[in-house]
Amino acid sequence: MRKSNILKFVVTIVVLLILLFVIYLINISNSRYYPSTETIVSFNNSLHQQGMSSSRNDTYGNGVINKNFSFSDLVKGAHNQIISTPTVVNGVIYFGDNNFNLYAVNAVTGKLIWKTKTNNEIMNQPLVVNGMVYFGTGNNLYKTSTKGSKSLTSVNATGKNSVVRGSGSNGIYALSAKTGKIVWMRTTVGEDMPSFAYKHGNLYVANGGKHFYSINAKTGSINWVDNLKGYVSMSSINLNGNIAYFGEGLPNQTQYVAAINVVTKKILWQRPMPQSFGGLTDCSPSSNSRYVIISGEALSSTPNKFYEVLYVLYKKTGAIAWDHILGFGSNPMAMETANSIIVGKSIYVGNPIGKGRFYSFNINTGKMNWMTKVYGDVKDGAVYSNGVLYFGDEFENFYALNAKNGDVLGVHRFGVGKTAQFSGANPALVDNEIYIGSSDGTLYAFPDTYIYNDTISFVKYYVWSLFDKIFGFRI
Repeated sequence: MRKSNILKFVVTIVVLLILLFVIYLINISNSRYYPSTETIVSFNNSLHQQGMSSSRNDTYGNGVINKNFSFSDLVKGAHNQIISTPTVVNGVIYFGDNNFNLYAVNAVTGKLIWKTKTNNEIMNQPLVVNGMVYFGTGNNLYKTSTKGSKSLTSVNATGKNSVVRGSGSNGIYALSAKTGKIVWMRTTVGEDMPSFAYKHGNLYVANGGKHFYSINAKTGSINWVDNLKGYVSMSSINLNGNIAYFGEGLPNQTQYVAAINVVTKKILWQRPMPQSFGGLTDCSPSSNSRYVIISGEALSSTPNKFYEVLYVLYKKTGAIAWDHILGFGSNPMAMETANSIIVGKSIYVGNPIGKGRFYSFNINTGKMNWMTKVYGDVKDGAVYSNGVLYFGDEFENFYALNAKNGDVLGVHRFGVGKTAQFSGANPALVDNEIYIGSSDGTLYAFPDTYIYNDTISFVKYYVWSLFDKIFGFRI
């Protein structure tokens, strides 16, 4: 056979193999749907937002909305990131942005209902209770607080020239959910970026001024305060029973996980985390009846390299049951950890350091169930529904993964060329509708099936994944 004919034959075979592979992927694409059998819209009207849900799984309702819209309120030259996880109650989405605004938006139409200007950035998830919206303001900059400095809390940061987190004004707000009017506001030493918890008429707030507050939700008056070893950055309170769990620490120093009994007002334990010197104060812990799960960032022996550690602690003592290194890479600088969620006996968590990965672990044994590679680092948490995990990465992609084996069921890339990274804002899933903010200042709303319908992105992902498996590096 002549060389030219051999070449044509090889090319033909290669083309046929590629076509067969594409057809195979399309067939997979057409069979990966998880349709809902419900058709009733039943918006979340419970109190169990992220700041209260022990497992951190922000999923509610059993209806279908099937709307696709985006909301943005971009101001030229302003810092418009949406890191605030949205809360959806009675058909209204509540969320904040880094341009000092708290929004209420219609969850079906995407139309603005009201917005309220505050005194600083809003990064936590609003807590909606009894017609009120509770949230805090602040930023991630540092300042010093001297003894004798005045605060409406009447409690100062501990120690002379004590470093606290949160420059400028910081506050705890209570707004009317209907009108957005400020009902009361309290200024604090240090930022109030973590999401709050609520129980029996009281708010519980851990903040950047090294304080844990119990506040009367109706009046804003302070019931009591505990002093902490370090500041709390974005580690939202996990209130499980009467015990509040969260991460605290000081910059580039020892990081702790704390447990406070909100009835006795006593700190039960403050456990220093070995290896971790950062990120743990940004990570919102998840928990079940036995364990508390949180992640932290550690410094590698290799210069300028870091690694992420997943810690599983016993709730009663804070002792470490097991830990696992998730991956190595460069310092992500902001949002060094991703929140985990718990479903049954499984922990699901992303890796914000190094190449994008998402994991599942057995919560009792520490054994890895599976690991899935994704395009970008994962800095936000996932939500789980009907056997599927939904989350975004830093490269504008949003995924649907099979929770049993980690297979990618769908992927969609948002905001191409607009840097619509999903970095820090966890998704909320209400009545099969996903709501998530992004760093391009846009809140996206779309049905879960929207992710499965993007066949082109799905095929691109599997080609990329196959290339990585064969050649050992990513294109």
